[in-house]
Amino acid sequence: MLSSQFQLVQPTSILLSLPTLAMKYKPALRPIATGDTVQAASPVVSMSMDSVLHHFCGDADSPLGTTTPATVSTQRPPTSSDSLITPAQPDRRFWWDQLDEHLKELDASGYQQVTEDAHQDLFSLLYSILFTKKSYRRLLQYRGELGQLLVNALQWVSSLSSIEPSPKLINLESLCDYTSFEDHKKRKFMKALLRLSKRAKLIPRSFILSGVEIGEVIIETSNVDIFRGLHGGREVCLKKYRLRRRSQSNAIREDLVELLIRETIIWYNLRHPNLLSFEGIFQPDGNFEKAYLVSPFYANGTVVEYLKSHPSVERRLLLSDVLSGLSYLHRNNIVHGDVKGANILVDSQGRACIADLGLSRLTDAHILTWTSIQSTLAPWGTLHWQAPELLSAQLQDQERIPPPTAFSDMYAFGCLAYEVFTGLVPFAELSTRGQSYIQIHRRISTQVVKHGRRPQKPAADSPAYLCYGLTDSIWVMMETCWAREVRCRPSADDLCRLPFLVDVLDDRSVQE
Repeated sequence: MLSSQFQLVQPTSILLSLPTLAMKYKPALRPIATGDTVQAASPVVSMSMDSVLHHFCGDADSPLGTTTPATVSTQRPPTSSDSLITPAQPDRRFWWDQLDEHLKELDASGYQQVTEDAHQDLFSLLYSILFTKKSYRRLLQYRGELGQLLVNALQWVSSLSSIEPSPKLINLESLCDYTSFEDHKKRKFMKALLRLSKRAKLIPRSFILSGVEIGEVIIETSNVDIFRGLHGGREVCLKKYRLRRRSQSNAIREDLVELLIRETIIWYNLRHPNLLSFEGIFQPDGNFEKAYLVSPFYANGTVVEYLKSHPSVERRLLLSDVLSGLSYLHRNNIVHGDVKGANILVDSQGRACIADLGLSRLTDAHILTWTSIQSTLAPWGTLHWQAPELLSAQLQDQERIPPPTAFSDMYAFGCLAYEVFTGLVPFAELSTRGQSYIQIHRRISTQVVKHGRRPQKPAADSPAYLCYGLTDSIWVMMETCWAREVRCRPSADDLCRLPFLVDVLDDRSVQE
């Protein structure tokens, strides 16, 4: 289903005419109510089904569609030879007044008891603006109080689970998969929200928490501090990015704020049982540089710590949890970029959750990429878990390092599985005490890239086999993840279907 600027003419004909559906479209302002008369003067132009689906479900990140505007006239009513879908007469003069009015009304209502019509009107208007390049640019210039209201509204519209069919709107479920359109819509609004928030230095007010008590530091790194705290009577974890020196340049401070905004928006909009949930952001004095990202506190710690204190647990279940979370991310075109044991937490029920969702960014390929702020300063993950295609570019000192991908995530997952069953960091034998990071980096990179080295298989009489449940089938799974040819690596969905992961008994209690 598309927004309200389209009306289906002769709906009974559409199923017979899909292969030759005519008229490319450009969104227009005025919604077409049932019964409106829309007249077209242009003859049918043949379009393939792939083209139709591309227009309705395709590139979510193009600020301006490649379509040409349809011609609307008042000469005669449409016939069966005319286009089946016709846009309303565009009139953009009132877009901004209408948008400002919608924003103020929603804010006054506190987003409570909003009618379906009001939601549909705002959705239609924003969707039209985002598909018009000049208007999109103007939208990104919103600042101040109106900018805050717009950021709030973009989050509200994109977070609603679905746009329910309405008699006022065309129903395009026969044209394209409804879920695809929902994903398309969410990506479109998400990208606009990220762009506007970064430029205006604003985040949705619904993200902001109050009454958070900050306790002791439990983790310190060169880039972040992790605190224990309390919120609403519950124990929470607070993550705070660190500026190393007050004298650091404004550019570095700007980068920190941008990083914080990106992580906050992306993390808040993802929900899955095997992703660490995000509760919100706490700003004691309204300053982004002193803000804390708040998430639940897991007393079990990381999967590495958990396995040391619970050595007899079924480790295949933990891997299944991680695969479920990775599958969710990859289906949503999101790459984690730093899968490793230190970034996997274990909840009170013994379930693994993917964490450390920092340094998120939109790549040229429109992939949302998450990498760890705790690892290294490099934006492609942690050395021992990095895929050879990433190490190769670094080894050759290439100016442009390729971003992590779902394929490199799966390589890293193989290294995580090795870590889970052996208790060892991959290539630990190549890290000699006293060597600099640069020396270790070059040594591991050379071995992995030039000599095809992979983590060493444990002996049959090792604890990995005798105590921790490693089998030859599991080892083969790891080796497929480490394939040099990236497209030979399995997906997270592929691994979720492996018998030794499907058949394992899960007797853990369900968290309420």
